[in-house]
Order: sequence, then structure tokens, then C-alpha cells
Amino acid sequence: MLKDSGRCFACGKDNPQGLQLEVRKTPDGVELDYILPEHFAGWQGIAHGGIVATILDELLAWACTNAGRNCVTAEMTVRYRKPVRTGSPLKGLGRVTGEKGRLLFTEATLLDESGNLVAQATGKMMRVADANVQ
Repeated sequence: MLKDSGRCFACGKDNPQGLQLEVRKTPDGVELDYILPEHFAGWQGIAHGGIVATILDELLAWACTNAGRNCVTAEMTVRYRKPVRTGSPLKGLGRVTGEKGRLLFTEATLLDESGNLVAQATGKMMRVADANVQ
């Protein structure tokens, strides 16, 4: 069974160094609102691309959880559209778009405070058997 230790870098409330994302369920998937602190910057005022990918990956995973599936990331493709600014509000959206065998197909988007698309991801998420993962 997948166990939540509360220490996940992306959403763990017990990880003071993490992002501590608060992902909410929606009728179509999941969403979040977040302001990236400057200490997650790559260049001054611009979020590190790996942090942006982490937020997108979290949205993909939570979309699967919201659909009642325990999944881990099998493959993810990220497209950066515009620099993601630190200190500015972001809206994240994630949803499951399909399922085949053990794979769930997912997509996530990040929007800036004006609603402009700044980054997006598609993912293949692999369902895991509860008995094999601890």
C-alpha cells in the first residue's frame, strides 16, 4: 500500500523544506493556487524549471488519486511556455484524460495571475498494486 509519510517534497505538511502544495479536488480533476518563494528560483525572479516540473508532476499524481487510482509517474513531458515568476500567483490544474491497462494518461497546466499558460505537462501514470508498494 502507498503510505503517506507527510514528508513528500511537493505536498508534505511535515517537510519544512518542501513546497507544501495544497491540491484540491474539482469535478474535473484537481487544482491548486500557489506563490513560489524566491528560494525556489533558478535565475533571479524566475522559478527553477525542476521546481515547475515538480508542481506539474504533483498535479498529475493527484489527478490519479482523485480518480481513485494509486499511481506513480511512468513518463512525463513538460513544455515551458513562459518564465514562471517567483512571488506571483499561479493556478495549477490537473486531470486524467484516459486509461489503458495499468496506465492512466494525464495532463496538467500552470497559469500565471493573468490566466496565461506558462507551463504544461502530459504524463503516463502507472497504477501500482497496493500489496507491492509500501
